[in-house]
Amino acid sequence: MLAVPAALAVGVLLLRPAPRPVASSAATSPAPASAPPPEPAPEAAADVDAEILGRILDADGNPAPGTAVHALQVGSPSRVLADGASDARGRFSFARLGASTVRVVADRDPDGFAISADLRILARRSIDLTLVLSAGGAILGTVVDGADHPVAGATLAVDGLPWLTRKATSDAAGAFRLPAVPTEAPTVVAFASGYRTARVPLPRREEATDATIRVRLDSAPPVSGDVHDPDGKPVHARVVACEGQPSEARVESGDDGTFQLPASTFGCSAVAQHDEYGPSDPAMVTEGRRLLLELKSGGAIEGTVVDDRGAAVTAFSVGIESFMGAQKRGGGNGGARKVEDPRGAFRWDKLAPGDYVLSASAPDKPPARSDPVTVTAGAVARARIVLSPGGTVVGHVYDERRAPIADVNMSFDTVSSVVGSSASAKTDASGQYRLDGAPSGTPFTLRAQKDGFRIRLVSGLHVDPRATVTRDLVLTSYDGGPGLELGGIGANVTGSPEGIAFGAIYPGDPADRAGLKAGDRVIRVDGEDTDHMSVADTIQRLRGEVGTTVGVSVARANGETMDVFITRAAIVH
Repeated sequence: MLAVPAALAVGVLLLRPAPRPVASSAATSPAPASAPPPEPAPEAAADVDAEILGRILDADGNPAPGTAVHALQVGSPSRVLADGASDARGRFSFARLGASTVRVVADRDPDGFAISADLRILARRSIDLTLVLSAGGAILGTVVDGADHPVAGATLAVDGLPWLTRKATSDAAGAFRLPAVPTEAPTVVAFASGYRTARVPLPRREEATDATIRVRLDSAPPVSGDVHDPDGKPVHARVVACEGQPSEARVESGDDGTFQLPASTFGCSAVAQHDEYGPSDPAMVTEGRRLLLELKSGGAIEGTVVDDRGAAVTAFSVGIESFMGAQKRGGGNGGARKVEDPRGAFRWDKLAPGDYVLSASAPDKPPARSDPVTVTAGAVARARIVLSPGGTVVGHVYDERRAPIADVNMSFDTVSSVVGSSASAKTDASGQYRLDGAPSGTPFTLRAQKDGFRIRLVSGLHVDPRATVTRDLVLTSYDGGPGLELGGIGANVTGSPEGIAFGAIYPGDPADRAGLKAGDRVIRVDGEDTDHMSVADTIQRLRGEVGTTVGVSVARANGETMDVFITRAAIVH
């Protein structure tokens, strides 16, 4: 029997090289003569609370889609109020910024940036803004050690501009180049393993002018430390120092609890993390001082699993569908556990503080989720999971000639990240099937599989408890080529400590054509936050009927975020 992993997909925006700097703004005024004539306002203009409506152009005056756009509060210190990205026509909008004066910056690494003048926000009045990207000047230089020997592999970044996240790495000769750095940038920060972090003030320079600096790194020994559990015993754990900063370091302690952090983390806080305990209190990384990071006691969840009449389900499986904590996100910790209890009761100990969603399943009942459960250190939280009978799917399965196909295996695909569905059925001689136990209240996928045909996934289905939905399918003969077909966006979805992310992006599918990249983190699907979603939940929301659209918000490692609408297509792999 052909086994093919489930796939999916999504879409996004591309961009072009950046131009010479032009940035103009005017309240309800036309664009400058050098820019293309104004186009109809984007949909956001219909919002009477909209404060800033704008667009990003490239050097030739063409729309520049996919540019990261940030609204900054003017003042000291400056802070980012909102992030966004230009759409396919180069447009963007910001509303309800909560500040009276803001500045808008647009950036595309390595193509360039644009910075608006200070913009005064007036109630119920929109500002029309056009920004033209500029390549700007670069920061060039070399990194050397205390003996003037080149340092390879040093990381350099601009410090002091919260919206600028680009970095550079020194080569074997210690040379580096940071492209398109605004004249407002005050400092370059440099760090490398085995050296103290260095900050070098940037010289005054004209726009689009390069500057050359020399960075000297002083060597220093690493800082050693220990991680202990709440009973004071050494434990294997994750250690994070300088989180969110250019010099961020992540290491793991050994089984004896010991670890080392590079000298570049001097002056930062370090925290130990463990799936079964609360995180340690932050500790300052200080040269010559050994760190001790003590994990805090974990919590527990006690719960019950009942049917829709409130009667105890005495035999079931339960697992952690999703988890969101202060230091880590994920799900499926340790897989599902089988429980037999006359009261339908279970207990899960040694849980790190955070919000959990549990899933349970039982024979003849579809998996069901708990509401989010908040676990605190040293305390026991309560959960209740109700298993309903679910719905029913009926229909016929045909081949390409519309002839019925018998003995097709029918089931539900990816109903949970940790527990499975026991529902299954086969088509009869007329190709007819009846599949009970469909998940209710959430989108689900029907799976049809038979030797000699491609596996067919039909997604975006909905059914109420004890209700019936009809769905006929056509299977395509398998000739040794692609073995799976579905409606989706053409990308794998995976879990990570930071949340749900895209894995492989399939060439030529909607996600690839739209510009999505492996590693993009999914933060919303159709406006719903993914905080409490599992991988399975996200997959079901991204799949759907061919030709329908899905709205997706993604965040990238460099801090950029973008909101996109993607049209699902037929994915054949």
